Amino acid sequence: MHSGWFWLLSAILVFWALGAYNRLVRLRAQVAQQFGPLEAVLMNYQEVVHQAVTAAATAPQLWSTSVSAELGSDHLTRLQVAASLSTVAMARMQSHALDANSVKAMQDAAAELQDAWAALIHPDVYDISVPDALKQRWLELDLLVTPELQRFNASINDYNQAIALYPAALLAKLFQFHPASML
Repeated sequence: MHSGWFWLLSAILVFWALGAYNRLVRLRAQVAQQFGPLEAVLMNYQEVVHQAVTAAATAPQLWSTSVSAELGSDHLTRLQVAASLSTVAMARMQSHALDANSVKAMQDAAAELQDAWAALIHPDVYDISVPDALKQRWLELDLLVTPELQRFNASINDYNQAIALYPAALLAKLFQFHPASML
């Protein structure tokens, strides 16, 4: 009789462990999957940067006459470099969405991109008259990125909660599921 209970409890424990492990794997995959829509919105910033640089290069009337073109080029170069760093950070996040270093690089790149854009369009600093349509598009993207960022962070929160709950936390430690940082 005791042997039957042992095997029954062992079977229940194994099935529970498999279910909990599958849930952790599914939640981890969901975080990576949720980065896709966020990345799609973030890539639109690259398009706006490209359009701003193209407009500045092809439309000399956009250049302010009171300031040297070299200073304007510095702002455009900063914006292009920030956009490139943002692209690299997104590529790293695509393959390592749960890595704290990837999240930090993404946060830093996004902040630099926003700062470079703000420097380009600032009324006291800018040397190039960025078309209003591009300024409007940038503001629209700022609004579009917010819900995608919230969905991504919600999936990270679900994952972090799942690996912190006992007894699934034991499996998380055993299989090296680490908490993720939010964007």
